[in-house]
Amino acid sequence: MTTSDSTTIARPMADTDATTNTGQTAAPLSPRTRIARLILIYHFILIGVSCVLYVLRGFDFEEFTSLMGVLAPITALYGGAVFRFLGRSITEPNLAAQNGTPINSLVKWLVNGHFIIVLTLITIKALAPNVLNFQDMTMFLTLVESALGIYMGSIILALFEGKGEK
Repeated sequence: MTTSDSTTIARPMADTDATTNTGQTAAPLSPRTRIARLILIYHFILIGVSCVLYVLRGFDFEEFTSLMGVLAPITALYGGAVFRFLGRSITEPNLAAQNGTPINSLVKWLVNGHFIIVLTLITIKALAPNVLNFQDMTMFLTLVESALGIYMGSIILALFEGKGEK
């Protein structure tokens, strides 16, 4: 019981020290950088999980290549926008410091929700093929990517495109 009280007491002190030291030694990550990392990590996780499920015989070869045909272009699209932003933030220091409008919970919800829906569809098909066959999975993936992809594309554009300076 003493250890739980000491960790509870120590946590706020550690948080205040970290925020004080972070401001002096290293700048905190901007919302853009955090969202960029999430997008890249999530899409590489989706491809990695799909590869593992293929090795575990959750997909046959034709299904796996079709699934990669759906996931790879979307990953390349999002990754290209993020890498272009990261590259420009190196050459244009003002772009990295520019935060624009703050990232609200809706944006985080869309990014996380998009990942969870796609991962769930892939996992259900691979682990429970009686529940969801491959054709249904690709139909739902197409629906999710079309519906959320439009909004995700708008978010990506708003987050990672530089603002015109006059």
